[in-house]
Amino acid sequence: MPTSPGAKGRAALGFKVRTGRAVVVAVGGPADAPQILAKARIDVASTFDEGAVFHVAQTLPIDAARALVRDAEIRFIERASTELAAFTTTLEARIVAAGMVAAAARPLPPVESILKSHALVHAAEGELYRRVFAEAAAAVGARPARIPPDTLAPSIAAALGVTPARLTERLAAMGKAAGRPWAADQKQAALVAWLALIGS
Repeated sequence: MPTSPGAKGRAALGFKVRTGRAVVVAVGGPADAPQILAKARIDVASTFDEGAVFHVAQTLPIDAARALVRDAEIRFIERASTELAAFTTTLEARIVAAGMVAAAARPLPPVESILKSHALVHAAEGELYRRVFAEAAAAVGARPARIPPDTLAPSIAAALGVTPARLTERLAAMGKAAGRPWAADQKQAALVAWLALIGS
């Protein structure tokens, strides 16, 4: 949903990634009073079997499992890159920064070890999609910094010198102006984009 023509210049992207998809929000304007330029959901997988790569890989011989994961990641990066490039062309703004709602990446063991652990399968799928959208963002000019969700609002409030309550009011106003959908994923993506804009 693009906003007014006056919201041109610099922009930052924010990502909230889920299995098979991500919500992306573009924020632009002055860092202390930005507005949402556009928001979208980008899907790179359309079914459980396509998206739950490591779950499906558990049913395959190890060589086939490795090939499945490798080929899926390449395919998903291509899809995400194409969709994100189309999204950014609507902004009429230069991408200067990006953020992703995520804790710091943790090392994962080889595929054969991942496939033996249900917890590691979920962790690996999460990292797969975060890599996919990080690569897509890098292709449009800004590899996203990973920011844990619980630090977003405090970091912005501290940087701007405003109270948490005032920040909440500003975010609500941004969401009202941008329109629906405005759920938790859109709010977090907007916050991480806002923080990226402040730091750019």
